[in-house]
Amino acid sequence: MIDFKIDKVSETLSTNELLKSLADREPLPEGYTVVAVAQTAGRGQIGAVWESQPGQNLTFSVLLRPDFLKADRMFMISKVVSLAISDYLESTGGIFRIKWPNDIYHFDSKICGTLIENQLMGSQIVYSIVGIGLNVNQETFISDAPNPVSMFNIFDKKFDLTAELSKLLQQIGLWYQLLADGWDDKINDAYLERLYRRGEPHEFVTPDGGRFIGSIETVEPNGRLTITTDAGQRQFWFKEVAFADKFDVGKNMPDIAELV
Repeated sequence: MIDFKIDKVSETLSTNELLKSLADREPLPEGYTVVAVAQTAGRGQIGAVWESQPGQNLTFSVLLRPDFLKADRMFMISKVVSLAISDYLESTGGIFRIKWPNDIYHFDSKICGTLIENQLMGSQIVYSIVGIGLNVNQETFISDAPNPVSMFNIFDKKFDLTAELSKLLQQIGLWYQLLADGWDDKINDAYLERLYRRGEPHEFVTPDGGRFIGSIETVEPNGRLTITTDAGQRQFWFKEVAFADKFDVGKNMPDIAELV
């Protein structure tokens, strides 16, 4: 199991950037975790901004060294991290789902975002930095994010951030160990079972304004999404497709950065 070492900082632009700079300067051990009380420029996927009030949420990054995993299987890291977060949240009560590729949703509201950045050398993963932003005690959100929610909003109580971080890291360690031990089938099955809106017909939109009806079928080992339509199966990389109910036809069509 991973021995998580916590490095708490009062403020940083981005825990991912800070941890990456540390890892590039010295051989940090696996499990090294940077936690920020205030993250002033937290990043989501493809440059999206993550809103987090100082001292109210969990904003942290974990260093992993999955030397047992080839680069073409690195999406497995995303799967185990997503499963760990959803396991942790469900232990507090409620139902949570994984929105492809690795956001965590409570019904149709986003409670957690993950940004995983991998340092590669050929076909090997030198290290992975797992950045997590979990809405815990924040009561209101002022950004233009369409659907944020926090643990406080859901459970109507405040949580001790130190205790919750420990519980969440424990779950990450458990699922990561399953990956290291070769339990790919268990991981894949659990990920698909928890996938948000899987098997349900919905309207989707593409960056060029195209719209179609389909249902999420599966996610390939490399992370590519497969959607089944009446005309057959279509496959998409991240940011190439989104649920159409986020956008108003004709006036709020997405560009690549908005497809989440």
